[in-house]
Amino acid sequence: MDCEEERADQIATFIKGKENTIETKLTVSAIVVGAIGAISAGILLANNTSENTPEVIGIGTGLIEATLGILILTNKRKITYYHPRNALKDIWTAPETSSIFPAPIWYYLTYENPDKNEKSLRQQLVDKWLGYGQIADTKEKNKQKIDNQYFGKGGKYTASQLINRANMYDQLEAYINLMKQDLRILALELEKFIED
Repeated sequence: MDCEEERADQIATFIKGKENTIETKLTVSAIVVGAIGAISAGILLANNTSENTPEVIGIGTGLIEATLGILILTNKRKITYYHPRNALKDIWTAPETSSIFPAPIWYYLTYENPDKNEKSLRQQLVDKWLGYGQIADTKEKNKQKIDNQYFGKGGKYTASQLINRANMYDQLEAYINLMKQDLRILALELEKFIED
C-alpha cells in the first residue's frame, strides 16, 4: 500500500513541478506584456498622438494577456499511469474473495457484525471516498471512466488525480493499520494471560 501511494505521489509532484514552471513563465510573460503595453500607450498619449495607436496597443496587449491567462488556467498535464495490481479495485467492487489482499485482511475489511448495525470497514472507506468527493461523479455516463481510471489497470491522470489516488491508498493503509493495532492488543492480552 505504502509503495503504491508513494509512487503516485512522486509522479504527481513531478507533474505539478512541470505545471508550476510553465505557469510561472506564462505569468511573467503576461506581466511583461501588460507593462510594455501600458508604457507604450502612456508614452503615445503623453506625446498627444491624435491617432488611435494607444487604443490599438491597449486592445492588443489585453488580448495577449487574456490568451496567456487562458493558457495558465488550462495548464494541466496528463500522464499515462498504469497500476495492474490495484488494491482500490477490490475495495470498490467488493468481490467475495480478494485477489490482492490476504484472506485475513480481506475478512477484517469486509466483516459486518450481525449483532450491530454497522458497516464494514470497506464500506465505510467507500462512503468516505464518495462523501469527501474523492470519487465525485458516479453517474452512469462517467461510471466506466471512473472504474477504468481509479479501479482499473490505469489511464490518463492529472497531478491532482494522482494525489487523490495516493490519498485513497493512504486511507486504506490507515484501515489496515487498525488491524495491526488490534492484533498487537490481542498479543499483549494473550501474553498477560499466559504469564498469569
